[in-house]
Amino acid sequence: MTVARDLAPLGYEIDLYDEWSGVGGMMRMQIPSFGLPIEVLDEEVNYILDMGIKTHFNHYVDGMKGVLDKDYDAMFVGTGAPKGRNLNIPGREEADNNVHIGIEWLAGVAFEHVDSIGKKVIILGEGNTAIDCCRTSKRLGGEEVTVVVRSPFKNMKASS
Repeated sequence: MTVARDLAPLGYEIDLYDEWSGVGGMMRMQIPSFGLPIEVLDEEVNYILDMGIKTHFNHYVDGMKGVLDKDYDAMFVGTGAPKGRNLNIPGREEADNNVHIGIEWLAGVAFEHVDSIGKKVIILGEGNTAIDCCRTSKRLGGEEVTVVVRSPFKNMKASS
């Protein structure tokens, strides 16, 4: 989106491919609507799309050859947000059904594949994703939601 926003005013003709039905990447799929309302995201994204960007939604690009064959003058590949990290600790595999990677779990909530959570929830992490998981867990019915960090509170990476 940033590349499209920067190049469109310079006169570049832009084709934007996205495997989903709307652009926004992590902002749309992993930031809960209480942190970034969908209406606000749509408004901001549309400022860019309304600059004449030709969109190709629901179009998964599975290789560069097909795109290169379209004879574009240049191409930018934005592969999206990073994946969350898994824990390699004893008992992890046995608890697989009840252990979730934050980024992926938030996407599941955003796409309405996840609509509930257990009553007691522990979140391991000190960043914004952990806090988003905490707040989302409360909204989905978690009664006792605890965030556990490895470092002192003053070193937390999450926004205040």
